[in-house]
Amino acid sequence: MRFFVLFVLNVTFDREEKRMTQSSSEQLPVVNMTNDDIELLKRLEEENRRIEYDTKSPANSTQTNHTGHPKSPELHHKQLRQDSISSDVSNLTIDTDGNLESEWSVWNKIINNWTTYMKKKPQWIKDMIRAGVPIHFRPLLWQCLGKVETSHVKGKYAEYMKMTSPCEKVIRRDISRTYPDHEFFKEKHGIGQERLFNVIKAYSLYDREVGYCQGIGFIVGLLLMHMPEEDAFAVLVSMMQDLSMRDMYKPDMFYLGLCIFQFETMIQEFLPDLYRHFQVENFSTSTYASSWFLTLFTNQFPFIVACRTMDLFLSEGIEIIFRMGIALLEIHQDHLMLLCMDDMLKYFQKDVPIKHETDHESLFQRAFSVQYNSKKMKKLEKEYNIIRKEEQEEQIEVRRLRNENRLLKQRVENLEKESATLANRLIEGQVSNAQYAEESYQLKRENCTLKKQLDEKLKNTTFSSSGHNSVQLTSPTELEMLRETVEKLNMENRNLQSTPHIEIAALQEELTLVKMRDAEAQVSMNELRQRIADLNREWQLHDSTCKTLRESNQANESNDAYDLIAHELLSLKMREAQTDCDNKALSQQIMDLETQKQVIYNQIKRQDDEIQRMRLELDESRVREQELRAQLNETKNQMHDGELRLKEDSMMLRIREAESTQAIGDLRQRIAELEVQNQELITRGQIMDNRDLQEKLLELQDEPKFSFRSMSISSSGFLFFDCCSTIIHLFSFTGDASAFAANDPSESFDVDGSTSS
Repeated sequence: MRFFVLFVLNVTFDREEKRMTQSSSEQLPVVNMTNDDIELLKRLEEENRRIEYDTKSPANSTQTNHTGHPKSPELHHKQLRQDSISSDVSNLTIDTDGNLESEWSVWNKIINNWTTYMKKKPQWIKDMIRAGVPIHFRPLLWQCLGKVETSHVKGKYAEYMKMTSPCEKVIRRDISRTYPDHEFFKEKHGIGQERLFNVIKAYSLYDREVGYCQGIGFIVGLLLMHMPEEDAFAVLVSMMQDLSMRDMYKPDMFYLGLCIFQFETMIQEFLPDLYRHFQVENFSTSTYASSWFLTLFTNQFPFIVACRTMDLFLSEGIEIIFRMGIALLEIHQDHLMLLCMDDMLKYFQKDVPIKHETDHESLFQRAFSVQYNSKKMKKLEKEYNIIRKEEQEEQIEVRRLRNENRLLKQRVENLEKESATLANRLIEGQVSNAQYAEESYQLKRENCTLKKQLDEKLKNTTFSSSGHNSVQLTSPTELEMLRETVEKLNMENRNLQSTPHIEIAALQEELTLVKMRDAEAQVSMNELRQRIADLNREWQLHDSTCKTLRESNQANESNDAYDLIAHELLSLKMREAQTDCDNKALSQQIMDLETQKQVIYNQIKRQDDEIQRMRLELDESRVREQELRAQLNETKNQMHDGELRLKEDSMMLRIREAESTQAIGDLRQRIAELEVQNQELITRGQIMDNRDLQEKLLELQDEPKFSFRSMSISSSGFLFFDCCSTIIHLFSFTGDASAFAANDPSESFDVDGSTSS
C-alpha cells in the first residue's frame, strides 16, 4: 500500500511539472498540500510501516510470486495500478484531470473528521461510498465503520489466543475450503490460514452462543486481506453486534429464515414471472440465497466485487444484500426462465460469477435502483413472526402427536407382547390343568384302590379279632372316619360340578363388556367418518372458490397469497383430521387389545384359580392319602401286633405244656428215686443178712475186669446183678451220685458196680 501511495504521489508531481512547463495562458493551479493531507499521509505511512513489519500481513504475501520470491517494485506498482483501474472502486482514473487529487483531499477530510461527518452528513458519506472507495482508503474506512478505535474487544484478542475453543476442530476442517484459490490462504498451515484460524477462534470464545458457522470464514478472510488480526477481530465483532449478523449465525438461524422470507416476497413483487417459474420447478429460495446472506457474496463474486459489497454492507447494512440479490435476478431473469432446477443451481454457482468479473458496475447501479421499503420489511417481519410462531406451535403439536403416536405404538407392541405372553400362559395353564386333571384322576383311582385294600384289611382284621379275644382293634372308629372322608369327597365333587356355571356367568359378563366397548368404538369411528366427510366437503367448496377467484382475479397477487395460506390451513386441518383418525384407530386398537387382554387375563385368572383349587385338592388328596396310608399302616401294625400276640399266646401255651410235662417228669423221677431208695433199702437188708454174698461181692470187686457174659450165673448172682443194674440206672437218670451217699454215708458204690463200706 505504501508503494501505491508513493506511486500516486509521483504521478501527481510529474503531472504538475508538465503543466508548469506549458504556456502561461494554459497554466493550471497547483494542488497545495493542506495540513489534513499531511496528517493523512503520516497515518498512511504509519499504517504501511506497521503492515510491513508485521510478518503475517497479507501485503507481504501479495508481493511474492508463486515461487516464493518477492516481486520487483515495478511489477508491484504495475499490478496495483491495474487493480486500481480495473476495479472502479475509487471510480477514478489517472488521467490529465485533477480528479485524483480532489478525491484524495475529500477522503482525507472524511477519514480525519469521521465523527463530525457522520453526525452532520451521513447521507453524503453513504453516497460517497456508493460512488466508490479508493483502495488505499478501504482499510481505514472499514475500521472507522467498525468503530475499531473505540472498541473494547481489541485488547482481549491476546487473551483469547491463550485459550482453547471447543470449535477448533471444526474451524481447522473448514479453513482449507475458505478462498482455496487465493494465494494468501492456499498454503496449508501457512500464514493466512493461521491468521484466519486465530480470528475465528477468538470470536468463538468471545460469543459462545454463536460459536462458529461456516459463513464466518469468508468474511474474516476478506477482512484479513486489508488489516491485521486485532483490527479484523474488532470489525467482525462490530458487524455481528451492530449489523445483526450475529442473529444470522445463531443455531436456530431465525434471522436467516426471516431474510429468506422477505427476499422471496420481494421476488414475488418485482419478478412475478421468475417467482412462478421457481415455484413450478420447485426451486426454493433458500437453495441459492442462503449463502448470499451468510457470506455477503464473498464466495459468489470476484474479489473486487466482494470488497465493494463489504463497503456497502458496512455502510448500509443488510439492505444492500436484498438490493443486490434482486438486481442479480433481474439481470439473469431471461436466462433463468429457460432452465430447470438443476441447471439453475449450476448457473448460479459457475456462470454468474464469470459474467460479473469484468462488468460489475451495472450490477451495483441496478442494485441502487431497486426499491427497498423498510416499513414493508417490518410488516413482513411481523408476518414471519406470526407464521413462525404458528409453525412452531404446529411443530410442537406434530411433535406431541408423533410422541403420542410413538407411545401408542410402543403401548400396542407391549400389549401385543403381553397378549402373546398371556396366551402362552393360558396354553401353559391349560396344559398344566390337563396334567393336574390327569394326576387327580390317577389319585382318585389310587384312592379307590386304597379304599378297597383298606376294606379288605378291615375285613381281615375284623375276622382276626373275632378269632382272638386278646386283640382289640378300633375298626368301627376308622370306618366312621373313612365314611366322613367319602362324604367330603362327594361334596367336593358336587362343588366341582357346580363351578362351570360360575365360569359361564363370568364369560357372559366379559362378553357384554366387550360388546359395549365395540359399540363405543363404532360410535367414535362414525364421528371421525362424519368429520372427514365435512372436511372433504369444505375442501371441495374451498377448491371451487379458489378456482373462481383465480379466474376472476389472476392479476391480484394478494389473492394468490391468501389462497396459498388458506390452502395450507385447510391442508393442515386435513392432516390434523387424518392424525386424529389415526389416533382414534390406534385408540380403538388399544381398546381392543385391552379388551382382549382383559378377557385373557380373566381366563388366566380363572385358570389360575382352577389350578390353585386343583392344587389344594391335590394337596388335600395327598394329605388324605397320607392319612389313609397312616391308617393303613396303623391297621397293619395292629394286625401285626395281634399276630404277635397270638404267636406269643401259642408260645406261652407251649411253654406251659412243656413246664407241665417237665413237672410230670420231675414227679416221675422223684417217684423212681423213691422206688430206688426203697429197693436199696431192701437190697441192703438182704446183703446184711447174707454174708456169703458179701464175700462174693468182695471177690468180684477184686477182679480187674468183670464180664457179665463169661461169668457163671447162679441163682444168688442173678439177684445181685439185678440190684446193681437198678442202682446204676437210677444214678444215670438223676445224674446225682451223691444223693445215695447222702442217705447212707457209711457206704459208697463204684461206677463198675462194686461197693465199699
